[in-house]
Amino acid sequence: MLNLSLGEIVIVCVVVLIVFGPERLPEMARQLGRGIGKVRLTTQRMLDELKGEAELRDLNLPDLRVGNLRAQARNYVADLMDIEGQMAELEREEAKRAEITSADAATPATVSAPPFDPEAT
Repeated sequence: MLNLSLGEIVIVCVVVLIVFGPERLPEMARQLGRGIGKVRLTTQRMLDELKGEAELRDLNLPDLRVGNLRAQARNYVADLMDIEGQMAELEREEAKRAEITSADAATPATVSAPPFDPEAT
């Protein structure tokens, strides 16, 4: 912004009075005020439009191009295959546990002596 001293402002006012005269000065001030108001309104409208566009971009709408859809489909298939692999691994672990459990049931349990308490006698 302009940094004008009081003396500079007085000089500018005197030059404007001399050039345009006291009769035209009020009308010019009104026109200048209207012009500044129009610039402010236009600037505000443009800022509002930019904010609206930025909000639309922030929605992160999915990109619906064919290439992007193909990539998404490949990712889904890869995820499904990964899940199938994890399921197969879990099934193998369950089968091993079942074998161990059935083998333990087939072997006779060893009979151990009951616990001895010397104070009980």
